Amino acid sequence: MSYEKRICVLKQIKKGFTADGSALTGVVYAERLGETLTVTPRIANLSPVRDGRYVLFFWADGKTLCFPLKGNAPLQAENAPRVKGGFAALVCFARGGEEPVAFGSCGAAPTQYQTLLEAGKAQKKQPAVPLPPIELPAPVSPNVPHAPAVPVDPPREERAAARYDDEAIADGDYFSRPTDEDGGAPREGAKEGAAALCDENACGARRGSLTYYYEVKEKLDAAFAAYPPDASLLKAFPRSEWVDTGKALLGIIYKEGIPRYLCVAAKGKEPPPCMKENAVFVLEDAFCEEGFWVVFQNADTGEYEKTEKDG
Repeated sequence: MSYEKRICVLKQIKKGFTADGSALTGVVYAERLGETLTVTPRIANLSPVRDGRYVLFFWADGKTLCFPLKGNAPLQAENAPRVKGGFAALVCFARGGEEPVAFGSCGAAPTQYQTLLEAGKAQKKQPAVPLPPIELPAPVSPNVPHAPAVPVDPPREERAAARYDDEAIADGDYFSRPTDEDGGAPREGAKEGAAALCDENACGARRGSLTYYYEVKEKLDAAFAAYPPDASLLKAFPRSEWVDTGKALLGIIYKEGIPRYLCVAAKGKEPPPCMKENAVFVLEDAFCEEGFWVVFQNADTGEYEKTEKDG
């Protein structure tokens, strides 16, 4: 199955669409796996609107798609055009007509947003249909000597939401499931404490469902929107992304563009008490002795995962 990926940087066309009045910046990731296209916008500080909505016009390989833009959530379409030769993306504010907000292109794609705007208007009545999460390509179980490590590039969704309360990092499980008091019950089959890596035969049918990831997605979206990015663990996990909450790092590690592990990392000689049972020590890179205590939770099942020590 063929895999293509391109990235373009968005540049502001018109002022007035950021929450604080600053210049709008962002990037758009485009990934094509087989016939499935995943477009992931990462736009900083895009102001929410009460009237109207945002749309994303996407051009690739001579075809134009129109997506309703929902924060920084990924957008998907089947039977999609190839992106190997480049693509263009235009963010518009739609209320009656389309008002260009930001534009970017890469490769052999059009370099003028007017071209994409006209083509996008013609396709506006044919928005791409998102795939349900169960149809996402299934990641493969890793086999690593020290801690789960998954190579992949990190497109991810984030949405500007209410600031997430990070007290859970110090006091309990950051990725806790809803309880009866929260109006829900823990999903059957979840394990507490350290867990061995998932048996491929036992879990194969669940791979790619991202059940647990979607249970805690709102917390993740709010945290990644509220806190600054951190690059401390990018050498150890190149296909990942992290934010610094001030008390710990919150991260997602990807495989083939799909969330594989949800992580909390704390620096120090000893892990915090709330992480001690499940944490794995990970060096920042191969040339230093400093590192982080990292807790890995399976994005499909929510189970803690860490390799067992020899002996």
